[in-house]
Amino acid sequence: MSKKYVIIGGDAAGMSAASKIRRMQPESELVVFEKGQHISFAACGIPYWISGVIEDGGKLQVLTPEIAREKRDIDVRIGHEVTKIDASSKTIVVHDLSTGEDFVETYDALLIATGARAVVPPIPGVECEAVFTLRSLADGHRIKNYIADHEVNHATIIGGGHIGLEMAEAYRHLKIDVTMVVRGDQVAPSMDKDLLEKLTEHVIENGVDLQLKTKVNTIERLNNGLQVQTSAGLIKTDMVLVSTGVRPNSELAIEAGIEVGKSGAILVDEHMQTSIENIYAGGDCVEHNHLVLGESKWIPMATSANKGGRIAGENMAGLDTRFPGILGTSVAKVFDYTIARTGLTEKQAERIDNFGFQTTTIVSESRAHYYPGSKPLTVKIVVEKSSRRLLGAQMIGKADVAKRLDVLATAITAKFTVEDVAMLDLTYAPPVAPVYDPIHVAANVANK
Repeated sequence: MSKKYVIIGGDAAGMSAASKIRRMQPESELVVFEKGQHISFAACGIPYWISGVIEDGGKLQVLTPEIAREKRDIDVRIGHEVTKIDASSKTIVVHDLSTGEDFVETYDALLIATGARAVVPPIPGVECEAVFTLRSLADGHRIKNYIADHEVNHATIIGGGHIGLEMAEAYRHLKIDVTMVVRGDQVAPSMDKDLLEKLTEHVIENGVDLQLKTKVNTIERLNNGLQVQTSAGLIKTDMVLVSTGVRPNSELAIEAGIEVGKSGAILVDEHMQTSIENIYAGGDCVEHNHLVLGESKWIPMATSANKGGRIAGENMAGLDTRFPGILGTSVAKVFDYTIARTGLTEKQAERIDNFGFQTTTIVSESRAHYYPGSKPLTVKIVVEKSSRRLLGAQMIGKADVAKRLDVLATAITAKFTVEDVAMLDLTYAPPVAPVYDPIHVAANVANK
């Protein structure tokens, strides 16, 4: 007897699950409800589309509702918001945004993939027309259209995380002046501050007016733009991007009695099942097991959303597969630099009670020192003192950062010690790497 599958949310996790279910059970009933107008889009590519580096925005849509219906036989209904889950009757209430009507839908297995939303601080004036957030493809359209329809010479970015930094580069690519206002004392707050001195200088060298330890008090609409009042003074600007973090869309799950974690995101087991039978969850609304900390953590990433959605779909359709967890691995391109991290930072390690650890930071070359084009790479690792196990790594440089960081993410997952890392049989040729790779150098220094 075929089951009826219902999925709430049509982006990475939701459509990964739907595609897996359809491949496994081609005859089953499968419905995806998506509140917005787009499904399965590459959110991480939006800053590069806004800048014009990616010319065709259509390429950011991995899957459209029409293709999902016609080629994958997935009943995708955009513009439909699920407003209630009744686990006792296995039903949901759906609001059709185009007609204003509500209806009830039944399910045998349900996936909550409602994602996360941008945090908008309660700044007076933040509701002005020229103030934006960037979380969805629709947000990207609004920003791109505003730039096309208005004379934008200056943009203000509130926040200094990855999206803020990527958008600073996008604006500068468009020859738009940028002021970045950051309440904390560093950009890229997920990384350790001691690694970021050269990155901070580089951002400023590329024309960004970076204002650290600065608070935004008000935003005021003027006849010819906006005025941002900060603790450091006034900023005259043409548009504002609020990039101060995200929050999980877990209210629907909470109202249904589903357990959530400390972050407010949904708790799931290794099979992506929630605290209620036959209800699964995946994507940016979910906490995952952290492979180093051994506890549930909310670190929203596209990679875990896609993998978690696929695992959820497999288990909903009857398999017994598991999602082992995450390390919080992330990377960002900031003008000519690449920054990346995985596992624990020193800041995180310091917050663990009675935890013995050491850090090692080295600067080495991306290629053989005598080969043209070699660039310095800074590597910082966190090591548990008692076991010598590698627990975290961060890297910054202008060349060959991301895939080296991936090697260290693999080593942490495999529970390698720094002795193991130092003996890794890595590639060597003068045009691509020195005989002792920066990874080796960091591990060898830690061993001493």
